[in-house]
Amino acid sequence: MSQQAAKAQESTGRRAPAAALPEWLTLLGQSEVGGRDYEPEVTGRIPQDLSGALYRNGPGLFERGGRRKPHLLDGDGLIQRLSFQDGRVRYRNAFVHTVKFEREAQADAYLYPTWSMRKPGGMLANLGAGDNQSQAGVTVYPFQGKLHAFDEVSPAWMIDPADLTTIGPSTIGQSTIGQNAAGTGTAPRFMLKAHTKFDAARGEWLLMGVEHGRRMRLHAMTYGPGGALRSHLVTDSPRQVYIHDFFATARYFVFPLHPMQIALLPFLTGLSSYIESLRWRPEEGNLLLVLPRDGGKPQILEAPAAFMWHALNAYDEGEGIIADFIGYDTPDHFAPKGALFYQIMAGHAGRTGRTGRTGRTGRTGSAEHPGQLRRYRIDLARSRVGEEILDAGAHEFPMVDPRVALRRHRAGFMTAGGHTLFNSGLKRFDYDGGASTMFDFGPDAMVGEPVFVPRPGGGENEGWLIAQGLDGVRRKAFFAIFDAGALAEGPLATIRLAHSLPISFHGCWMAA
Repeated sequence: MSQQAAKAQESTGRRAPAAALPEWLTLLGQSEVGGRDYEPEVTGRIPQDLSGALYRNGPGLFERGGRRKPHLLDGDGLIQRLSFQDGRVRYRNAFVHTVKFEREAQADAYLYPTWSMRKPGGMLANLGAGDNQSQAGVTVYPFQGKLHAFDEVSPAWMIDPADLTTIGPSTIGQSTIGQNAAGTGTAPRFMLKAHTKFDAARGEWLLMGVEHGRRMRLHAMTYGPGGALRSHLVTDSPRQVYIHDFFATARYFVFPLHPMQIALLPFLTGLSSYIESLRWRPEEGNLLLVLPRDGGKPQILEAPAAFMWHALNAYDEGEGIIADFIGYDTPDHFAPKGALFYQIMAGHAGRTGRTGRTGRTGRTGSAEHPGQLRRYRIDLARSRVGEEILDAGAHEFPMVDPRVALRRHRAGFMTAGGHTLFNSGLKRFDYDGGASTMFDFGPDAMVGEPVFVPRPGGGENEGWLIAQGLDGVRRKAFFAIFDAGALAEGPLATIRLAHSLPISFHGCWMAA
């Protein structure tokens, strides 16, 4: 996209109609070989005071024994490390050696169900949803000197941040004893979700879990700076839904129960995979369940239907809450089988070693509704929710300066432009006034989540953004480093890898 086209899109709040899916985007669904370790090519100049490591996680393996995953979001976790010291950089990656990964590697076959596949053996083998095992392939977080790789299935897996070896399953979030919202009771086993929140002011780590049964139950856990579990609250959900992320403030957990409902009968009887069992019911609207962090009765409020992958941030304002997020009128990119995330895999040749050529053209699939930058104004006293669309263009992967997480933020950073989820640029949105700035890599590039790296000794929003991308012309992956305060000026440095990479979801930064 030209700078002129990008400015026009910003001024109108609309995106241009999506073109046919470029073939090079199918590289996002190509399996990685793993075990890479080298110094990549750098153009521009890496800031001298950028010292530490960027870690990223996402699905890296999509085939075994002649079977291929049907959905782009479903694969074994691949951890990446981009380390910086004295203006130099080194790249490394490795698979998370979960129980599932090890046993399936030995058998050269898929043995377990995942959220888009059933296990071999038909309906009988999948009764009760089968034996789900974590792939540890969505997020990665530092805690107590280790990395924790999360999935939509428990447990999290611990990774050595120095060499990326897998240490083993983590006990984080695996307590089976919890309290209900009133502070009493016992909680059965639940599934730890991929997204967490860090309360920088208190040094606390907040996690979410979901328990499906006759009723869905929500688990809210808080860990202290020393690693001890401070609280584990459990409350009933008013509906059975798929939820990926949540909001948190200094006083509350907020769970957005969008109407992506789960048809439990076909899932539990082994007829359908988890994704195949999801049903979007927009006529039922959203419910926001607000749970005090110190316990107490939850409050449930109604809001217009909007599917949310990711929260940007939330904070308390008086007796209410401000919650910013990316929301979709319809998640048609995700499910059912005509969705983009299914169709991009249908036209793909699978693992191709180091050539970067797939030999087939991916199918576009459905993806007509962009992720819009939205804000909830939650009035707890009046039990009301107001929703605003702050920018109607295509956005995803929102981020704030981690030092202001759960408190008032003045700026948000995110991907923008391009083909719905396959964004081609990065945007900074300033909440004091609503102005935005953007850098677009153009129509032959895709860029993912920008990770904010605080500048040592700097103030709020002073630092760098580091984002991973895919160059459609070179058919290889890259990382770009931006000054977070001068995004429109373009990258300070571009790190060009010698190969492509599959889609990467989320990352974190560990200072040296």
